[in-house]
Amino acid sequence: MAFVSHVKKIAAASILCTGLAACATGYSQSTRFEIHAASLAESPDWQKANLLDDPGTTVYVAPEVLLDNSDVALANARKDLGGQVLIIIQMTPAGTIRMGAASRVLLRQRMAVMINGEVLTAPVVSAPLSGNRFAITGFKSFEEAQQVAEGIAPKR
Repeated sequence: MAFVSHVKKIAAASILCTGLAACATGYSQSTRFEIHAASLAESPDWQKANLLDDPGTTVYVAPEVLLDNSDVALANARKDLGGQVLIIIQMTPAGTIRMGAASRVLLRQRMAVMINGEVLTAPVVSAPLSGNRFAITGFKSFEEAQQVAEGIAPKR
């Protein structure tokens, strides 16, 4: 199922559940967030996928999960000064260590950001990440980014 189609179905379900306290909106309870190594070149045992932020581009994703929801402390949707929609991810201390190590190993290679099993974006790692925050882009709207952000950080 396409990511955008999934968002539309969830949005429709949210409208039907308006006013019901038990009804979760968007992705708030079930967004699976993962980061994997990725490549534009085919690789044995790597999953073939299409990039959601660059339709028509095929990427191959390594099976090993480098980071996931458990590495996220906070996730917030924002717009940058140019109006681009993004999510700022703040990692846990363990996630910060894992992202730093992964970004050093994958320097000048691609890192796939996956949402619910689909590759949202696969940027080239241009420098090792040393802080505890990074941004992900590739969202069609601010509302979509908000829904995804609500579901990325585990409820603590």
